[in-house]
Amino acid sequence: MCRCRPSWVARTAVCLLSVLVMELLEADTTDEADDASGTVNETLSRIHGYIEEHLMDPDLSPESIARAHHISLRYLQKLFQNDGSTVSQWVRQRRLEFYRLELGRSNRRIIMAAVAHRWGFSGPSHFSRTFRGAYGMSPSEWQALATSAFASTTAGTQDDRRR
Repeated sequence: MCRCRPSWVARTAVCLLSVLVMELLEADTTDEADDASGTVNETLSRIHGYIEEHLMDPDLSPESIARAHHISLRYLQKLFQNDGSTVSQWVRQRRLEFYRLELGRSNRRIIMAAVAHRWGFSGPSHFSRTFRGAYGMSPSEWQALATSAFASTTAGTQDDRRR
């Protein structure tokens, strides 16, 4: 039998109960935070996929992306802000990457304005400034560099075949 004073037992029981309640509440908020984080990541992944599918659409904009996902423009911007970017920056970066890849794969001269328009840029001068800002050279300089690298790689491969 416990010979403790009733006031001490009551105080200890209250302390124990409060510790248990705090532990339970902390576990719930951690689970909710994990669930919320997973939902945010899923939403952002879906949005990234949508953007990739619609990169060639010149009307692709933060507004159209938000509308397609039934979320507010503000929430869309918040998702990207938490990821360290903006919607427009991410779209522009992806378009530039695809454009650069297309220029590098081509072993013939292509019309820059046509490709820029195909990847959703409004005009050739805007595109050229954006490309130069991102890669430090003009699109035609990049194409010349990529073409010469492609030619030297192809020549090396043909030399290897002859041996």
